Amino acid sequence: MAQVRAVMPSKFVPLADELVAATGVGDYSTLIGILLSRYGNHLLNTWQINNCPQAATVQQPIAQQSIATPETFTPMEF
Repeated sequence: MAQVRAVMPSKFVPLADELVAATGVGDYSTLIGILLSRYGNHLLNTWQINNCPQAATVQQPIAQQSIATPETFTPMEF
């Protein structure tokens, strides 16, 4: 099995420590393996907005949508 050494920025160490405790793994290397195996494909598929399924449903930004005159309603009688 090939080995690779990764360096983690210190700002991520507290989160990594929480994840190690929550998952019960023994070290950062195992944690990174879990993250890659569980979420690696998702990250690859959603990294670009073009691959995001939600991007196809958005037709125009909200700021450019025209505001229609609100409809008027009469109160309901009971």
